[in-house]
Order: sequence, then C-alpha cells, then structure tokens
Amino acid sequence: MNVEVVNTEWFDEGAMRLPNYRVGRVNYGNGRAYIKILGDGELEQPFRLYTSLTTAIHQASPMAKPLLEWYCKHGYEEAKRLANIAANYGTLLHLVIGEYIINHAFDFDTVTDRVRQYCLENKYTYPETKEWQWKLRDDMAAYIQFHHDYKVKPLAVEYVLVSDKGFGTLIDLVCKMTIEEKGFFGEVYKSGERKGEPKESKKEREITAIINFKSGRNGFHESNGLQILCEKQLFEENFPDIKIEAAFNWAPKEWKGKPSYHLKDWTGTFTNEEIDAMLILANIRFGEKALEREYTSFSGLAIEGRGLSEVMTFERVEDYCRRKFSSTPTV
Repeated sequence: MNVEVVNTEWFDEGAMRLPNYRVGRVNYGNGRAYIKILGDGELEQPFRLYTSLTTAIHQASPMAKPLLEWYCKHGYEEAKRLANIAANYGTLLHLVIGEYIINHAFDFDTVTDRVRQYCLENKYTYPETKEWQWKLRDDMAAYIQFHHDYKVKPLAVEYVLVSDKGFGTLIDLVCKMTIEEKGFFGEVYKSGERKGEPKESKKEREITAIINFKSGRNGFHESNGLQILCEKQLFEENFPDIKIEAAFNWAPKEWKGKPSYHLKDWTGTFTNEEIDAMLILANIRFGEKALEREYTSFSGLAIEGRGLSEVMTFERVEDYCRRKFSSTPTV
C-alpha cells in the first residue's frame, strides 16, 4: 500500500474552478481508492475511502464478451501480458494527448525520442514497444484530426474529483466542442410538390462535453459507457451549475490515408438507477472491505533471533493515511 497526492493536470482558470478539496490516491495490490483532503490540509472526518472508478467497474461488472473471447484466445497468462502492454501504451498516449491539448502543438519529429524516453523512465523492455513509435504517430494524427474536426476548446485536462456516492477518478478532458445536428431549423422547400413545407437541415452547435480517451483501435465496450457516464454524474455532482451535454469515448482507428477515429456519445445508454446499483455493489465488494482491512508494513532493521515483531506493524488504511499525510505537503 502507498499513498500520493493527485492534482488536476490543467484547467482554464477563466472558465473552470477547482473543487474545495484536494485528492489523495491510495494504491493497493488489487486496486486503488481516493481520499479527500480538506482546505486546511486535514483528511476528511469521518475518514472515507472513494473507490477508483475503474476498480469499481471491475468489481461490479462482468467482463465484456469480446474481451473474454480475447482472453480465451490467448490464454490467461499471455492475455495478462498483452493487456499490461496495452495499458502502458495507453498511458503514454494519454500523456501525449494531454501535452498537445495544453501546449497546442505536437512535433511528429520527436515521436521516436518520446517513446524511447518513456520506456526508459518506466523500464519497459517489451519487444512490442518497437512498434509504439508508429502507433503513437498514427494515433496522435487521429486525435489531432478529431480536435480539428470538432473545434475542441479544452476546459480541463486530467480533472480529479470524488463523489459522495463513494468513487473517484480523473476525467481525461472537459471541453467545449462543436457538433453538427440534424433538425428543422426554419428552412422550407422553395419549389416542387413540398414547396413551403419544413425542410430538414443541419446546423452547428457548441456544447460542453467530457471525453474519456481509449487507445484500443477496435471500438468500445459497455463498461466504457458505464465509466464515462459515472464521470458525467461525478462532474455534475461537484459542479451542478455547469451542464454536461455529452459524454464521449474517443479512440483511434486503424487508418490509411486520412487519419480517422471512433467517437461515441453514451448519453442515455444506461439509467441512473443502473449506474447507482453498480456503484453500491462496488462499495460493498471493495470499498467497505478496504476500509476495515488491516495492512502489513515493514520498517527498520530485522536482526536474527528477534523475529519480526520489531519491524512489522499492522495498520488500517485510515491510520496509514493520517501518518503519511501528517508529513506530506498537499500543495
């Protein structure tokens, strides 16, 4: 178990604000959770754990059929290895997309060096990383094309929040974006049999949206929809005055010629009752148990003949967090 402060990566101070708390992240061997740090630097009282949204979904939702079939195809151990590689590449893509959004530029000539630096820093030695420079080049082209197509105006990147429903997460992107809508906007047929009747047309409209980035090129699973709709609830709970009009997943496609991408708005796909039921089950299966469990830690010099009693301690997560944050800056 370890704990760290997690800060929002970037936000537009002219359009957004931070919540009136900070967030700490507690990492376990089988999941992670968040804690709330109040304005004076003290931990929330009574102490509470907010289950990581990805952990919550994993605890309470069945594995998607295509993913289960993929595990069966490769075998459990190889599938775990490949999933770990994909997750590490996904982290790299998230980082680089975030840098582009914040800096408004991306230098394709630095892709090879960027991948090499990332692999060295994280000690990734998989043979598959040799292909990452080409994947990153294509995937960033796909994102930049999307950013241009929808006239994206970023409001916040990696925006970290927790919910009174017992979960927390980082929202990849909060933004303004321009979509095209079909409808009847006052145009009429000017000639022919339908002269004077309303005519369906298109118009552009700017909306406020949240987006969760995925690095897989084969589309999305239902669990991705649950995730982004939970994020929508999370944002609206913290900022009820800001209306989120769409909740998208974005992912690159396997493209040739013009860069292309998957984009799906999950709004309305799941009811609030379904989402709340999933969160309640996740809290029962993970959150409540994690809060009460005792964790083993070792510190100091173990001397032969004295056993482990001098170096081994047992702590609940609340005691551990209070001890760690008493000397950890929250700014």
